[in-house]
Amino acid sequence: MIKNKNLLVLAAILIVLLAVSLAQKSSHRKATTGAATATVLDGTFTADQLERITVALGEDEPTVELVATPTGWVIASAWDSRANPERVDALLRNLGDLRGEFRSESEAVLADYGLDAGAAVKVRAFDKAGQPVIALDIGGSPERATGNFIRRPDSPAVYLSPTNLLSHVGLYNGPAQPQSRHFLDMQAFQADRLAVDSLIVEDETGRREMVKEFAVVEPLTQPGEAVTEAPAAPETDRTTWEWKLTVPRNAVLAKTKADGVLGAAVSVRAIDVDDPGAEPASYGLGEAARRVTLVLEDGTRQTLAFGGKREADGDRQAGVWMRVEGDPTVWVVSQYAVDNIFKPVADLLPE
Repeated sequence: MIKNKNLLVLAAILIVLLAVSLAQKSSHRKATTGAATATVLDGTFTADQLERITVALGEDEPTVELVATPTGWVIASAWDSRANPERVDALLRNLGDLRGEFRSESEAVLADYGLDAGAAVKVRAFDKAGQPVIALDIGGSPERATGNFIRRPDSPAVYLSPTNLLSHVGLYNGPAQPQSRHFLDMQAFQADRLAVDSLIVEDETGRREMVKEFAVVEPLTQPGEAVTEAPAAPETDRTTWEWKLTVPRNAVLAKTKADGVLGAAVSVRAIDVDDPGAEPASYGLGEAARRVTLVLEDGTRQTLAFGGKREADGDRQAGVWMRVEGDPTVWVVSQYAVDNIFKPVADLLPE
């Protein structure tokens, strides 16, 4: 009897829960209308038409602010660091002539789509006169489908976009606090490897200088050709070289290993930036910093300084602080990138 009574109680609870669920679905259906497709944002947008783009979560102040300058887009919310123009263009391209499938026109169900005042990701853009030209709220995604729920802030009408717009502001798991890092130009340093004559690497183990020895090509002459002028001087082939260590001692280096150091030094990608207003010593970028100097064909030098480790903290990745001489930007690069430059001499010798 007790078991039967318990079963009856569970059945009653299940019936009540089912009734509540059906009532909620019925209420939601009454608050919406039939499916349709409409244009949510009319027109196309290009970076050269705009002055500013902001991205915010809910009613918070924007955490991402992009600003157009005469030399390109910068991220005002990340100490005016360079923005990746491809990321800016991709966002604007996906917002242009944006259409969506109609889902609802009732304010009462905005929360169901992640579009209530405190949950939506808000994208705003302004033209050169400071006038708003893009205003879009982006919510969650439907189950087992692509796209995001979207609406204009001046209307409760909800639509489903054909693409995942949140991914174009760096959010891949639904609405969250937007981060400036998504829009950063992560190419911290780049140089032409063919233009480099030598590398000077300095760290706690000392100084080492690696010099390219270029191949020399004799001028070609045809068999039997009469020589009427002084022979042409041999030419340097800057596409072919071997490596020699000159400091702290003379030694032949393994080409593939030394080329690995060169490749790491001429193309350094960052994972983040940090406040350039802080004292360099706080980043380990003072006199004790590790350095690599690229000596170029024209005699100029470009020096990269590497400081201390930045520990991971929340969504901040761990890395190493770096600065390019003459540029105030404080970059954060991976430990892997640093280790590929600061190789001990023993690791560069032929086996």
